[in-house]
Amino acid sequence: MRGIEAVLVVLGEVERGAFAAEALRRLWPEISSNDRKLTATLVYSVLRRLGLWRHILSRYCRRPVASLEPGTASVLLTGIAGVLELEHFKPGVLVNALVQLVKERSSRGTNSKEPALVNAVLHSVMEEAPAYIERLRSSNVMRDLALVSGVPGWIAAEWNRDWGMKDARRLLHLTTAHTYMTVRLSSSVNRAGWMEAYGVSSPSNISQSAVLLESNPYPPDLPGYADGTATPQGESSIWAVECLLSHWHGGGLLDMCMGRGVKAGHILTSCADAEIEGWDLSRPRLKAAETEFRRLGVSGRVRPLRGDAVTMIPEISPAAILLDVPCSGSGTWGRRPEGKWRMTPEKLKAASLLQERLFARAADLLLPGGVLMYSTCSIFREENEKVVGSVMSARTDLVELPVRPRSPAQRKGRPYGALMFPESPWLDGFYIAIFKKKR
Repeated sequence: MRGIEAVLVVLGEVERGAFAAEALRRLWPEISSNDRKLTATLVYSVLRRLGLWRHILSRYCRRPVASLEPGTASVLLTGIAGVLELEHFKPGVLVNALVQLVKERSSRGTNSKEPALVNAVLHSVMEEAPAYIERLRSSNVMRDLALVSGVPGWIAAEWNRDWGMKDARRLLHLTTAHTYMTVRLSSSVNRAGWMEAYGVSSPSNISQSAVLLESNPYPPDLPGYADGTATPQGESSIWAVECLLSHWHGGGLLDMCMGRGVKAGHILTSCADAEIEGWDLSRPRLKAAETEFRRLGVSGRVRPLRGDAVTMIPEISPAAILLDVPCSGSGTWGRRPEGKWRMTPEKLKAASLLQERLFARAADLLLPGGVLMYSTCSIFREENEKVVGSVMSARTDLVELPVRPRSPAQRKGRPYGALMFPESPWLDGFYIAIFKKKR
């Protein structure tokens, strides 16, 4: 499959609800090895600032966007993102490839005027849009800054209320940044040796077990992936697990929202005597977790169970609870940019109400003297400090513990927990708060 065709296939899957990373992984074997980098780069160039590209399309298209032939809008959005963002690809080559693709579709019975339209719109964009975007970028109006960053306006307003103008502007910029893979190595692997063999030179300064790559390779291609000694895991996620492990000193551990089992797998490979009971509502996520545990060789020490964490009864007596709640994922929008267009104010409020219920439930289930970590990959205070504060205002049996090991990138929550902004290509926005239950 040609790279341009693959881009359009992935964008179509994203429009139907898939995540781009998962769609790319499924298509990877079908894409020419020479086209893989271009395909991934173009997909994420479109998605990171999709709102801006839609605005540009409506501004420079001669016809109402809704009147375009099916697929032509995706072709144009791909072209707009490509000619305005790709630094190492000649714009004319991309435009010609997209026009040719539309011509091939036209020969199969679609509108014969579409190729000329695509050509005209993309040339107008190349000539006129850069100056227009620069005017938006130099504006002091939050609406314009949100538009040029490809972030829905209501989100920019929420960040402005949460963090003030300076940090809100910073977050808008960070959502457009490229992200790269972090690899967590097992304790049996010599980090310096692995880095030398793989040809990388950037160890994490947050975790002694992590290596920072300047790319996003196909995970099975990583040395040690097949035998479970090398695992892709975000640097912020690694930090969060290590913070929990610094306070947990044995006993049953309950992972209330286990998802695909990345954090549970990290705990199990770090602690040879750890045993975990893990819950999740999604059958596909549990299946993915079981596959991950088999790869890591820890299946015998984890019990995955399907159900609603608000009502389930643990089979273990939890001396520690990991509560990594479902959230907006706003801290990962650099990595999963499609998420910001699926979030609404109503969904954010519903998420925070569920998070409160889950946190209160976790506190009820925790044994006296036990440790509870609440975490999100969100940078909305609505899902972080406000959730924790709401539950804590109704309880007196939880005492906040210090977040350690301290990361150079973390900032104090207001008033509870600690937060990371996605300040580097390897860091996601992340929030954690850790508590001990009084005896």
